Amino acid sequence: MIFFPRLFLVMLGIGLIPVSAVQAQETIPLTAWYRNLLLPADDVPLEKHLKAKQDELLEAKEIQDDSARIFIQLEMGMLQAMQAYKYEEAMDLFLKALTLADSAAIANGQVYAYLALAHVFNETSNIEKSLQFLERARDVSLTIKDPDNLALVLNALGKAYAAAGQHDEAFESFEEALQLKDRLQQPDLEAEALSNTAQLYALQKDYSNAIDYYKQALSVRRKHRMRMAEGMLLNEIGSVYERMNNAERAYANYKAALEVFQSIDVKKGIAEAYNNIGLYYYRQKNYKQALPNFELALQAAQSAQTKAALRTSYDYLSLTCKALGDFKRALTYRELFLAMNEFMAKEESDQKLLEAQSLYALVKKEQEIEKLELAKRDRERELAEQKRVQQYLFLLIGLGVVIIMLTLYLYLLKRRSNQQLKQINETIERQNVQLQQLNATKDKFFSIIGHDIKGPLNSLTSFSNLLINHFEALSKEDIQTVAKDLDKSLKNLFTLLNNLLEWARSQTGNIDFKPAVFDITEVLQQNKELLQAQAAVKEIAILYERGVPIQVLANQQSINTVVRNLVSNAIKFTPSHGAIKLAAEQRGNEVIVSVADTGVGMNKNVLEKLFRLDAKHSTPGTANEKGTGLGLILCKDFVEKNSGKLWVESEEGRGSVFSFSINKYQGSGKDN
Repeated sequence: MIFFPRLFLVMLGIGLIPVSAVQAQETIPLTAWYRNLLLPADDVPLEKHLKAKQDELLEAKEIQDDSARIFIQLEMGMLQAMQAYKYEEAMDLFLKALTLADSAAIANGQVYAYLALAHVFNETSNIEKSLQFLERARDVSLTIKDPDNLALVLNALGKAYAAAGQHDEAFESFEEALQLKDRLQQPDLEAEALSNTAQLYALQKDYSNAIDYYKQALSVRRKHRMRMAEGMLLNEIGSVYERMNNAERAYANYKAALEVFQSIDVKKGIAEAYNNIGLYYYRQKNYKQALPNFELALQAAQSAQTKAALRTSYDYLSLTCKALGDFKRALTYRELFLAMNEFMAKEESDQKLLEAQSLYALVKKEQEIEKLELAKRDRERELAEQKRVQQYLFLLIGLGVVIIMLTLYLYLLKRRSNQQLKQINETIERQNVQLQQLNATKDKFFSIIGHDIKGPLNSLTSFSNLLINHFEALSKEDIQTVAKDLDKSLKNLFTLLNNLLEWARSQTGNIDFKPAVFDITEVLQQNKELLQAQAAVKEIAILYERGVPIQVLANQQSINTVVRNLVSNAIKFTPSHGAIKLAAEQRGNEVIVSVADTGVGMNKNVLEKLFRLDAKHSTPGTANEKGTGLGLILCKDFVEKNSGKLWVESEEGRGSVFSFSINKYQGSGKDN
């Protein structure tokens, strides 16, 4: 929204109160400032107004405030045009304002200078010229992006089109103004567009649409408590109903208008409403009811010194008194009517004379405006030509830069291609080395599998041969011992195959490591309970005190496999009567899970080979349990797939601590 220092404040019923344009601290919208200029003159002499504005203009010049100078000159011009009908002086001021607005590139100044020029030409009945300036004001307003400014111009342009008989163009302008309604800071601009549209429909005798738009305008006025405008609209609606021969609806609206004007004590509106109500009764030939309404209208009109309302009251009081047989009063009012009519005709004649005297000067001013516009167009052409020359220069410079950049690009492209080729060769060489390592790992892996599967199968074969060939010689205790050894071999084989299957699924991407939120303390508790029986065989205590839940973000199944393998491994390498301790600790954005045992521990050489597939290290447990070492490799792979790390701390003869990290859940509330 654009605002401007308040040159004066309009008080309905009081008039204009001058305020310094330079020193004023309060502000009002530009659109309201301009519409205030179009209101009737106050009681302050014109010379006093102009002197105050001249002082403001000098002050604005001293501080080099071009914007203030433009609008002060526009205000002075409007005072000359509206109060003294000195259109030549007004045009001089408007042209100075327009010239300054053009040179200083102040778009708002251009808009309101064009509006002021259009107003003068409209007042002198030169609608064609008025339209030209309003169209220029619209074109500049479109560049400002101020919806209130544009709505004001479109309303003025629509009225001018309507006055010129170009109704389609008028409707189009009002519709464009209404399309801005959701962006307007001043809702009365929307109401004005609706009211203007209604008036145009009424002019075309499309009373149904006229009433519809009047009611929309009335709704906006009432919503924003614009009481004065509400009363005026009610009078206009009543007038349309009269033309529709709907006297009762007309009367209802006149009555409502009267109540509004009485509530805000606007004498001019009260006079008009009483005259309308009196006319309603007069046309009904209810002269006794018509008379007091015309008398009340006369009192209000005399108080407001409203000539048009006075003339109407005198006219119908004369006719009403005549109809009631009071010929003396009828004659008195007739004489007053004729005197007022003559006075108003003389005023109109004097105004037309002033306008006629100004016409020659206006023609000269039109020529000055044309020269100004021509000079402006020449300047715009020169600027356009300079811009074209600059564009050609920029084009040549750009072309040179493009050639240089293209040459540089080709050089860099060749260089990059060579680097890429070098990188590709290095990648191929590196991949060859990796492939050789993978082949070696594969061979070692199959060797491990062959050896570790062969051991349990040999044991199974030996046990089965023993049972087949020496069953009768074996005691019950011997058979039980063989069965236990057979069970151990089968469990070792199952563990090996299970780890092998999990590792193979991981390597081929068949395991979905999609993370989810779960409680890691629950996983530790479940594995403690699951492996408690296995630990009890060696009288090993699994220690874990479950505390508050710790939410982590990982794949629960794979983490469960890691914990199970680490605890099983700890049981394997912990002697009888030993202990295994499980723990989970939050550290920053991570959770550290550890499995500590009091087992045999490992030396540095063993630790270095612990997670390497190409350097198999499998040591029998404290109870001579068998293993492949594949479980730890699987654990490391699963932890890394969950964006964590697995490490071990161990000292030979003092036990080991296997730890891994996983992401702590950072969210709040329940997971989806």
